[in-house]
Amino acid sequence: MFDRIKYMTENFPYRLAGSETEHRASIYVTEVMRDYGLEVENLEFNTYNSNPITSSVKVLMPEEYEIDSIPCGHIRTTGEEGVDVEVIYVGSGGEKDYADIDVTGKMVLVEVSYAPPVPEKARIAASKGAIGIMAMNWGNDEEVICHRAIKSVWGNPTPENFDEIPDLIGVGITRGAGLRLKETLQSGKKVIAHVVAIADRTWSKVHQPHGIIRGNGKSKEFMLIASHLDAWEPGVTCNATGNATALELCRILSAHRNELNRDVHFVFWNGHEIAEAAGSTWFLDHNWDEINKNCIAYMHIDSTGVRDTKLLEIKIGDELYAFARNNVSYLSDEDLRLMTLKKIGDMSYMGIGVPGICQRISFTDEDIKAAHGATLGWWNHTIEDGVDKCDPDILYKDTCIHLEFIYNLLNSDILPYDFSKNFELIDANLLPLMERYKSHLNFRDLEKEYLEAKENVLGIQKTAKALFDSEGTERESISDYNDFLKICSRSLSNIFKTYASKYEQDRYGHSNLSSPVPLLADLPRLDEFDKDSLEYGLYETLLVRNMNRIIDGLQALNKFAELYRRILFQ
Repeated sequence: MFDRIKYMTENFPYRLAGSETEHRASIYVTEVMRDYGLEVENLEFNTYNSNPITSSVKVLMPEEYEIDSIPCGHIRTTGEEGVDVEVIYVGSGGEKDYADIDVTGKMVLVEVSYAPPVPEKARIAASKGAIGIMAMNWGNDEEVICHRAIKSVWGNPTPENFDEIPDLIGVGITRGAGLRLKETLQSGKKVIAHVVAIADRTWSKVHQPHGIIRGNGKSKEFMLIASHLDAWEPGVTCNATGNATALELCRILSAHRNELNRDVHFVFWNGHEIAEAAGSTWFLDHNWDEINKNCIAYMHIDSTGVRDTKLLEIKIGDELYAFARNNVSYLSDEDLRLMTLKKIGDMSYMGIGVPGICQRISFTDEDIKAAHGATLGWWNHTIEDGVDKCDPDILYKDTCIHLEFIYNLLNSDILPYDFSKNFELIDANLLPLMERYKSHLNFRDLEKEYLEAKENVLGIQKTAKALFDSEGTERESISDYNDFLKICSRSLSNIFKTYASKYEQDRYGHSNLSSPVPLLADLPRLDEFDKDSLEYGLYETLLVRNMNRIIDGLQALNKFAELYRRILFQ
């Protein structure tokens, strides 16, 4: 695996989507999968892309000096003449960071973090009237700049959401330069900078290797496993290590295909970095029916084998929470960060309701805090992401952990979905919301349908487990039960984990997705306005409709449960 990482980064160092090097890397990965016996194709499609070209930043006031910079992707170009802008510091760049700050016509200085992600920072800045965004790196004293893109539309845009792409000037700078600007601003002085930032926005052809391992034919179901191929140069831990892990999994699983009760699809996403999950979204759009019917889980492999990491981190769909914990039962709770999965990265399948997982040996909380939120290392997305940032021993351990999870999931006759965690979290989040805001909205129907769904799903789950624990269970009965489990997963994920419908995608980094119940994230806004105000009426209407969507999803789930119970006890 380490040899493969070195080969990829030496021969295909610049792998951004749409480049000639990306195309050659895609051919290489496709041929490796072919050599391992997979059915392969190198998919080709258009994605709305951007090529960062050049930038420069010169501080004009209160003193003159130049700052190293790189342009962000999907920005509004300034042209070579550049613009003079006033710079305003807004912390992490979330909605609350703009309280009492007027940024109209100015460039905001933000700290790179995932709270919220940069595309959402840019969208918020644009909505506040800013004309530019300047992102300082995380880490500490390292003089490096983090590559970023500001396209807040998830996947390829449509006529309905194209205008939601922020129309901003955008550059990245070092943390040191950012802290110097921050200190100047917090001392009360005005900062004026001359900024040149040039990048294009265009449709470009990209390539996406896809390989299939056919199992022993016992089931039509499959698992989807992916790692993103496109990367900033040199892109070792983001994501040549993930590619190496995925290819090693291809090799091993293909050699044992007759032992696999389900198929496996491997895809190497393109358009991950700048086009914001374009490849995974395109794959879903063009394989929607098959994924909806038969995909049992989606695994995204990113940044495995990172040096200095110590703690296994598993981000998992709630219905696979218990299964994931059991797969690493040899680890103590202190050696594990097991957490519910949020919609970010290439989790384009959460809306349709496919359970997702992203796991890797990660940094400790203390290490992340010391690096100011750099969850993947201060070098992530920088020119310093070289082979020295990969630890082959950790890469090996990461790959073994992935393999064990995959093998056990593929060979579970009964899908190991357990909805106890789902309802535990919904109880903890939805019920208090209904109690807190009952003076604003009538939650009677929502509460009724939810409690009924909880009783139905957990009741059937308990009864079916007792039935299927006995010997001689017919495979047809197990198949029917697995279909019921998939329906439960599809329904609950869509209404409790995403904001957009299952036919669309959320904004990338949508602030509501961090809420325990995204569709009801705006409930606190009702306390901000007088009940007779325009704003109150707008939010009340929105929330009632969102609540109806949750009710509708729960009603459908209850009807499925009623029908399945008849099958179970016929």
